[in-house]
Amino acid sequence: MAAQQVAPRTFFGMTLLPQRKGHTVARGAKGAVPHHKIRTAEVTSLLRNIATLLQNGVSLPKALGTMAEERGLENCRDVLHHIRQQIENGGTFSGALAAHRESFDELMINQVRVGERAGTLGDTLADVALQREKAGKLRSEVLKKLAYPVLLAVVGCLVITFLLTYVVPVFEETYRSANVPLPFITQLLIQVGAYAKSYGIFIALAIGGGVFGLTRARRKPKFAGWMDAKLMSLPAIGGFFRDVALLEMMEILGNLMESGYTLVDALNYAADGVSNRAMRIGVRDLQAAVERGERFSRVVEQRRDLFPPMVSQLIIIGEQTGRLVKTTRYVRDHLQEVIQRKSNAFVAVIEPTLTISLAGAVAVVLLAIYLPMFDMINAVGH
Repeated sequence: MAAQQVAPRTFFGMTLLPQRKGHTVARGAKGAVPHHKIRTAEVTSLLRNIATLLQNGVSLPKALGTMAEERGLENCRDVLHHIRQQIENGGTFSGALAAHRESFDELMINQVRVGERAGTLGDTLADVALQREKAGKLRSEVLKKLAYPVLLAVVGCLVITFLLTYVVPVFEETYRSANVPLPFITQLLIQVGAYAKSYGIFIALAIGGGVFGLTRARRKPKFAGWMDAKLMSLPAIGGFFRDVALLEMMEILGNLMESGYTLVDALNYAADGVSNRAMRIGVRDLQAAVERGERFSRVVEQRRDLFPPMVSQLIIIGEQTGRLVKTTRYVRDHLQEVIQRKSNAFVAVIEPTLTISLAGAVAVVLLAIYLPMFDMINAVGH
């Protein structure tokens, strides 16, 4: 049977043509533009490989064509062919990337634009890829360290919930039929289990609604800024959140300044690229102060809530010696070391604490179950 014909759809003067799954192609005056989101890891790999080809003398269109033929990059093939076509038609690489903002963010496009103007596109792409790899590596390391404590907490909660909602009621019925008096701890756990079994669905819905509401509320910049500021001010873990946000900002700031951006322009893009809203507001304040003519190091020294003393001193020395760009590398290395040390210390504390707490909770449940049994055995013996 012949394949069913799907008519093109018109949307705001553009014709949308049916494509393979996951693709939508918009055809206008400038030709077809495939809109397919490339995964973050694939983007980093593409930048790294294209940089390697450019640094070894391969032209940019040829490098893009080579990557389009690589196995495992079938999802990127249409996008790469379109970018290559735009360049061969006289466009710029940054301009071609801008047509695919679902895959390439504004910060990357601006860095590529600077590399094009400076004639160092290969080195710029290598720097961008290295920046993304380092950020992804640090993130994966932290998540890997937290995976076991999270798994331990989830499994422990499931075990305790199962004991309270299914095991304890069985023993309760047995003790009731035997007219065995129940100690206070057993009665308490029976009530908790009954409450959880009766209202568990409502508790789950309330938790889900709270998470959904918090996610929606964080879309408001003012609330997100307030929440991130509170997180960074927490006694035990606030410094960790601050260091992560500061590292993200310094990575963007340093890479842009190394690419040739002025401090004011780099701060502008760094503010847009930082995910922590409180840090974003702080960077905006830094940018405004520098635009007014104030010294960057002086303003940084005044923002002790965002910049720890070590970072402030490094920036002060870097600005005084005229090596601020190079100093950002020292700051980034220092922050990466601090984040790794803090995450190791956090996991070293949380793992035994969780283990002991869950073991104690299970022991209390088991004790509440078996205490009446000992009384029943004694009664039968007498």
